[in-house]
Amino acid sequence: VAPATRAVPGTPFADDEARRTVYFGFGETTIDAAGLEVLRQNAQRLKEDPRLVLTLVGHTDNLGSAAYNLAVADKRTEAVSEKLRSLGVPRNQLRRLPRGSEQSSKDPCDSEACRQAMRKVELVYEKR
Repeated sequence: VAPATRAVPGTPFADDEARRTVYFGFGETTIDAAGLEVLRQNAQRLKEDPRLVLTLVGHTDNLGSAAYNLAVADKRTEAVSEKLRSLGVPRNQLRRLPRGSEQSSKDPCDSEACRQAMRKVELVYEKR
């Protein structure tokens, strides 16, 4: 069962989506300085509480084929996972869920600002 993308109350940054989201440029899989800061803060929380599990939910905009978007989403979740691992987060606290654009494309999105908001990896916490 796929986790909901809603934050679980009592988990880190539950009330602050911006602190649980890494955004990407068009077709990009590299993490920028803002994304790195988000990951540093989340890595710290994960290392403080080994009961937390983080699912990395990768999204893309609605341009491109479903297969291409899924591949980009997978590369984005991989980049975020590798960065969190390099920051000391144990592998058993991380899960990857690339979704591509199928989740996002239900809503009409025809502006660059809208598409930019779709290009992200969401950090979804669970407690085990």
